[in-house]
Amino acid sequence: MRTIILAGGYATRLHPLTLERAKPLLPVRGMPIITHILRSGSFPDRPIISTNRRFGPQFEDWKQASGIDADVVIEESFCEREKLGTIGAIAYVIETCGLDDDLLVIAGDNLFGFSLNRFLAAYRGHPLIALHDIGSLERVRNRYGVAIVDEGRVTAFQEKPAKPRSTLVSTACYVYPRDVLRLFKEFFATAQPGQDAPGYFNEWLLEDRHREIDPFVFEDAWFDIGDRASYIAAHRTSASDSWIDPSATIEDSRIVDSVVLRGAQVRSSTLRGCVVAEDCILSGVDLEDCLIAENSRIAVAP
Repeated sequence: MRTIILAGGYATRLHPLTLERAKPLLPVRGMPIITHILRSGSFPDRPIISTNRRFGPQFEDWKQASGIDADVVIEESFCEREKLGTIGAIAYVIETCGLDDDLLVIAGDNLFGFSLNRFLAAYRGHPLIALHDIGSLERVRNRYGVAIVDEGRVTAFQEKPAKPRSTLVSTACYVYPRDVLRLFKEFFATAQPGQDAPGYFNEWLLEDRHREIDPFVFEDAWFDIGDRASYIAAHRTSASDSWIDPSATIEDSRIVDSVVLRGAQVRSSTLRGCVVAEDCILSGVDLEDCLIAENSRIAVAP
């Protein structure tokens, strides 16, 4: 079995944090998201990191710093409008690397609490999809891809539905059998613009290729890190609603539901729902629901 970690997006909803940094390299509780993923279990092979020309060098630097052994495959895109999309990226890696084995695919911004070993043990030769019940149709609406499950089998998919029929959210963690690999290129070649997400591919497998798909439903924690709120949520612990890196300096300040990263300094300030990136200096400010880029300097004017 081979593994692809998808890390080719441009994460526009997290700008400015991700203007110059790949989202999977954002730290969560002091460690890059992608490192959390690769330490979540025993991978069956040397993972392949699928990224783009803009962020490729960053993943090479991360490999050297982390000591994690992985291949980096770079698609020929440098901005949002040029990217291949999820299915296109998978097809590109399959062709570039000449893959011919069962395939584990994980999104590089996806933190899950279940053991990867437990997930792989559930594989029975059909496509396998990790699903999390978020318990709210309203939360699903227009946001997530969902699966309809009946008698232990996936019977239908809806990609970001306006009228969801399920609260079982696809968590971007999949196993595809070897004989499905050739279908990624076929689907990508015929998919309508904007309809190359995994949910559309899985629906096509079910309806057009009549493939059985197995569900892996888990109740463990799960974080789809796509925006400020979800990034903050991934840092929360049972002891605190905020996370402050040990190297940060906090003086005479109130920090509520926020994240303060390495080397930041916050003095005489109040933060609510904020992310303060590395080496920022904030003084005498009252901020709410903000993303603050690294090395920023913000202070009340005299």
